Amino acid sequence: MSSRASIGLRLSPPVFALLAQIALVGCADDSAGSVTEPASTSTTSGSSSTTIEPTPTTTGVDPTTTGAESSSTEPIDPDTSITSSTTGVDPTTGDITTTTTTDATTSGGTTSGTTTGDDSTTGCEGGGQLCEIPPEEMVPTEKPDGVPMPLPGVYDDQGEAPLEGDVRALIGFPTRDRDVLEATVADIYNPANPAFGEYLTVDDWMAAHSPSQADYDLIKEWLVSGKMTPTFDSSNRMIIAFTGGVADFNEAFKTTLHICLRKNPQQGLPPFEVYCTLEAFTLPKFVADRTTGLLTADLPADIGKLPAEGGAVVDAPPGGGSFDPEEIAAAYEFDDLYAAGSDGTGVKLGIVAAATYHSKDLQTFWKSFDIVRDLPTRVQMMEPVVTRITETILDTQWSSSMAPGADVITYEGPDARNTALLYVFNEAIARNEVSVLTDSFAHREDSEPLPLRHQYDEAALMGAALGITVISASGDSARPDIPCTSAYVVCVGGTSLTTLGGNVISETAWDESGSGDAKTFDRPQWQTGIVPNNKRATVDLALNADPANGYWVRRFGNWESYGGTSFSAPIFAGMVAVINSYRIANGDPVVGLLSPLVYTDPAIRATFRDVTLGGTDLFQAKAGWDYPTGWGAPRAKKLADALP
Repeated sequence: MSSRASIGLRLSPPVFALLAQIALVGCADDSAGSVTEPASTSTTSGSSSTTIEPTPTTTGVDPTTTGAESSSTEPIDPDTSITSSTTGVDPTTGDITTTTTTDATTSGGTTSGTTTGDDSTTGCEGGGQLCEIPPEEMVPTEKPDGVPMPLPGVYDDQGEAPLEGDVRALIGFPTRDRDVLEATVADIYNPANPAFGEYLTVDDWMAAHSPSQADYDLIKEWLVSGKMTPTFDSSNRMIIAFTGGVADFNEAFKTTLHICLRKNPQQGLPPFEVYCTLEAFTLPKFVADRTTGLLTADLPADIGKLPAEGGAVVDAPPGGGSFDPEEIAAAYEFDDLYAAGSDGTGVKLGIVAAATYHSKDLQTFWKSFDIVRDLPTRVQMMEPVVTRITETILDTQWSSSMAPGADVITYEGPDARNTALLYVFNEAIARNEVSVLTDSFAHREDSEPLPLRHQYDEAALMGAALGITVISASGDSARPDIPCTSAYVVCVGGTSLTTLGGNVISETAWDESGSGDAKTFDRPQWQTGIVPNNKRATVDLALNADPANGYWVRRFGNWESYGGTSFSAPIFAGMVAVINSYRIANGDPVVGLLSPLVYTDPAIRATFRDVTLGGTDLFQAKAGWDYPTGWGAPRAKKLADALP
């Protein structure tokens, strides 16, 4: 964990029961996020001066007279109710408009669950697939789950959860014929193979690799038999979201939920309540055989209404002292692509979002830096969003500014807990609407349950097959993070950048750049001979993340400066969007999974600015690939021209 102060983006949901077996780095000080700011940050040139302190997380209402929220804090887990909504923003006024649908047959739709009978063993009265399950398939079978066990100093048991409480959860499925899909993806990213750049369609993927509809329906039927209510179906049939009462959950999963006080990964903040259990789960054999297990179990999201925005869109540049989009465009050579006529036009860029952004702050950010573009499309993936979160604010401001011509979509879950984050990540990929997707809600890999790690990897593999560049921040703990440790995610670490007059003076490895060997995933073939060990090694590349050389963010009516790999990822996503625009104009396929090409093609590697100085407490930067910075800093136009 960094000794620097952290804002409310290091929200690390439950730790898996095998915590006792994890590495020495330890969960007692795990890092859940990827935004960091200096202990004190002052703005200049007419902007307000602020000192940023870590604070408890509750977002207030925007007073219409000031345009600033009544508190700069934000919630741990905002919201609950069961609808699927697509929310737009009026391009003239910035007002939010929402169209709500309820459709059990489409992705993100809701389904009402009712018990199918009184049989507590199979729930098969009245017919259904459960009636066809033989007794030997009902045998309790051990299966890893996503609910933590008490661990002193990290998860402190407070006793049994009230039986009248509620649970929201996810259960997952594996990719069908995964080995075949992995071989297909290897061919797609091999320039010497005739299949190079021939990405699968969603229909291709569904026909060959989706879990069967019969299995998906069977597990939903089993959940309903246990008085659980399926709430959201994933488009690719890889995840079922469901809710239920604590008493019914205990009975269905043959467990007893407890409340644990979770040590807050944000330094200085109080612990918060999560569900935990004292024993590992079992599932009926037919459920264990068909699923990747219970992925998450969270307290309900908050119920409420998103506060209306106040204030106005203003032209108020913050002055110097932190990086703005123009300076970053010069440092990483976006300018050369802009000059070639490529600014992201014709490309869709997606953001994995928890809650939403502040549209008037977003427009003020653009106006202050002379950026003219349309507002993002907001897609509500689960329960209604009732708050705004800094991570989503900065991801949206920076990715949209670096690719000003791209259409930006924010895929919004209700909060930053695992249930929402994993569902949104998977569904954003499954919809196949964007060619680049960025996720800055990074979590220390050793603090996350095994089933959740694997489910991120299943979704990212689908993204690679579809030609989506899935990008993740590497985190700010100097340790590997998930989803970055998936080989099918481009893992973006952090540097410390110094410029003068638009010219790069120096760039060194940032000492908190999340990096190292994965605990879960083996080394991909394309890292063979380059990384020292037999596990997936992170990171792949890096951009500025040092809070000491931070980035401007317009947040709740004020200019503030932050750092962290939360900026590295969306800025690189903007770069890929601009490169995709350039490639489309030249008749080439979009980039897709960049990593195999970078590791195997010396000409592509040569386009990166090698970072050879600095390091973390575990790894030092060096010539060529290294843990904290990967191949170094990407240079947009050179990278675009080198790609096959």
